[in-house]
Amino acid sequence: MLYIVGLGPGPGYATEAALRAIREADCVFYEDYTGPLDLETLRRAAVGEPVRLARRDLEEESGRRIFECLREGRRAVLVTAGDPALATSHHALVALARARGFPVQIIPGVSIICAAFSAACLSIYKLGGVATVTYPRRGIYSRRPYELAEQNLRRDMHTLLLLDVREDGFFMPPRDAAEILLRLEEEEQRGVFTPDSHVAVVYRLGWGGSTLYTQLRDLLSLEAEGPAVIIVPARLSPVERECLEAVAHRPAGEAP
Repeated sequence: MLYIVGLGPGPGYATEAALRAIREADCVFYEDYTGPLDLETLRRAAVGEPVRLARRDLEEESGRRIFECLREGRRAVLVTAGDPALATSHHALVALARARGFPVQIIPGVSIICAAFSAACLSIYKLGGVATVTYPRRGIYSRRPYELAEQNLRRDMHTLLLLDVREDGFFMPPRDAAEILLRLEEEEQRGVFTPDSHVAVVYRLGWGGSTLYTQLRDLLSLEAEGPAVIIVPARLSPVERECLEAVAHRPAGEAP
């Protein structure tokens, strides 16, 4: 049996089902490219079993070591941050395991999408779509965040923006994302990401971070590091506004 297990966005978010699957595993693998992984909790749960990084194994060798464990009749676990079903690379592994005759069980974790909306006190019913703010590739910026936010705002829906992860594991900080969004506005000029646009930022959830509600321009001087997500809110209901302003912080010196 192959178990694909989510540990949630940070320390303290692992479920009992996730910890039990890790404890009962014969082979424990993990990947940390979809989000920062709580390795301390993982190693404690593995009770003496070595935990092995599977990034190259998944990206270049189609899970070779994982399938070696399964062919020996043993129980393999792949541990990820957040919720494993949200990454398409894990979907491919499920399909491959099924094609080779191995049963698979996905054990969901707390996803950053639901957790960020909860931390920002926004209604998940108004989530209009998710896009990723990426660093330019060969000098070209992806316009997907701009186009999606524009569509969602027209429909009075909130937009969740995930932030890029570089090949070296560097998580894009909110200030870099703000620079990119403002650059897109300079190029598109349709009023989606203006300097005074209000955004909610949830950063380092579970790792001592916080939730901010501020203007996009203020993120340019924000010292917070990633991982983070940015939520572009549509029109806030009175309840959403009151709740968001109660739980979120504002940068020093900004008027409420």
